[in-house]
Amino acid sequence: MGWRFSISFGPNRRSMCFPRRNGMVMFLGVLFLCLLAGIYGVGEISMFFQNEDTVLSSPRQVICGAAQEWIKSASNRTKGVNKVQIHVAWEPPRLGQFKLNVDGSRRSVTGCIGARGVIRDSFGDWVSGFAVNLGKGQVLEAEIWGLFFGLKLAIEEGINCLIIEMDSTTAINLCQNSSMLTVHPLATLVRSCCDLMQQVPSCALQHVFREKNGVADQLANWSYQVELWLCVFEHAPSWLSAYLVDDLLGIVHSRLVCLDQCV
Repeated sequence: MGWRFSISFGPNRRSMCFPRRNGMVMFLGVLFLCLLAGIYGVGEISMFFQNEDTVLSSPRQVICGAAQEWIKSASNRTKGVNKVQIHVAWEPPRLGQFKLNVDGSRRSVTGCIGARGVIRDSFGDWVSGFAVNLGKGQVLEAEIWGLFFGLKLAIEEGINCLIIEMDSTTAINLCQNSSMLTVHPLATLVRSCCDLMQQVPSCALQHVFREKNGVADQLANWSYQVELWLCVFEHAPSWLSAYLVDDLLGIVHSRLVCLDQCV
């Protein structure tokens, strides 16, 4: 026996049976997904649950597919997920290219958000960096603002070949599916980022683990200390020297990841 729950979309109905063990947790998770669909629309929330490049258009497919993925994830947590340890390190871009590492964060106690980023050349030398205090908001908002200000800085530096690295898969998915956004609260900001990327002749946006984004991450505390809005670093701050040297030396960092992330 277990919990049974039905999702209806007009004439279509999909029933799901949850095992009694952890059934209520899974049931509440599905209700949460449905709430997201009502607020943002299925076109937007589908981006957070699709591994493919395409976005499903059927509401039933989106919600049921997302629920099944969530249930699978919850089941894996109860059984124990197989993880492996990998070693990652920051890598300089190829000759003639520049790399922009951006990051955003939120302090849970105060609700304050900040963004930061750094641009380096193929030798790992500092080109420019920034930190911005964004007031209060959500972490996804901070991540996308970080991308926005990083792109603005790269364009001002006259960079024509840029690789962007960030550790927010959600922000990347939004940018890669910007044409599908309609009522998403960050739609305007995401489209602005996409417009800026088009101004760079060669621009690639890719995901990295947080451990490869260390220098940008270390700027976090500084972003909360500055006054509201933007602070640009033409030269590398002295307190970042050790982290910059680590990146130049290719110092590796350990991380536990799921097996499917290694494929």
